[in-house]
Amino acid sequence: MELTDFVAIAAAAGFPAIELSIQQVQAHRPHRVRNLLSAHKLTVAAASGILPAGPVLPHPLLVDDATYTACLAGLGERLEAFAEINCPVATIVFNPRTALEPQAAMDIAADRLAVLADAAAQHGVALAVEAVSIRTGLDTTLDGPHRLVSSIAELTTLLQHVGRDNLTLLVDSFHWAANGAPAEHITALAPGAGGTVRIGHVQIADIPFGEAPEHLTDAMRQFPGEGAAPWDLLEEALTKAGYHGAVSVELFNPALRALPVKEIVSRALNGARHCWSTAEVSP
Repeated sequence: MELTDFVAIAAAAGFPAIELSIQQVQAHRPHRVRNLLSAHKLTVAAASGILPAGPVLPHPLLVDDATYTACLAGLGERLEAFAEINCPVATIVFNPRTALEPQAAMDIAADRLAVLADAAAQHGVALAVEAVSIRTGLDTTLDGPHRLVSSIAELTTLLQHVGRDNLTLLVDSFHWAANGAPAEHITALAPGAGGTVRIGHVQIADIPFGEAPEHLTDAMRQFPGEGAAPWDLLEEALTKAGYHGAVSVELFNPALRALPVKEIVSRALNGARHCWSTAEVSP
């Protein structure tokens, strides 16, 4: 879908904010996107693609060295685009598995997170890092023979080690549920709980009824409010952790994505508003 169409449809449906691909923003020119957003009275909650993979998709953190180096060449321009559209958060996915030796992979990850967070800070942007907890159906860019980081708690430990004020967590409800929905992984981030990492962004999708957490795949994502996710538990944990920002509906289910666009937008917004009370909702 064209970016201009997406913005218009989201605004018409009543979304107050959206999540974008920064590559699309660059392709449409950041100043034009800024004006488009203003015309539709929308803000941008977060954007992917700080490490871009093509015109829309992002790379995960542990992309191969050559690709990572190539991505760094345009990092400044991408972050300028974030700043021009007033996008406060850049999102990136942490690899749950790797072909590298695990300690070497962790060292590389820590170095890259420091570099990206420092660059983002110069433009007033936070870096929100997502832990992937599904165990099957992983994209090849996220898979490998060695387990690395697959929970909010594990990722929190690494982010604390890296130690950047703008280095934050992206909490994804689907991955959180695939990890057993441990509320303590989120409430441990509460101010005064001893941690230094905060939540920078939240993405939501529901889980199917009767499916064991270890069998969940991204293709099973449901509209919020149409499945078995413990929404009250999640919202309470996020509130205790001090998060009151936007939540973004993220669907990879091919059957749902094949529905008419207006139906997707309506069910996403209505479902999110039904199960969420304290935050803005974005597609």
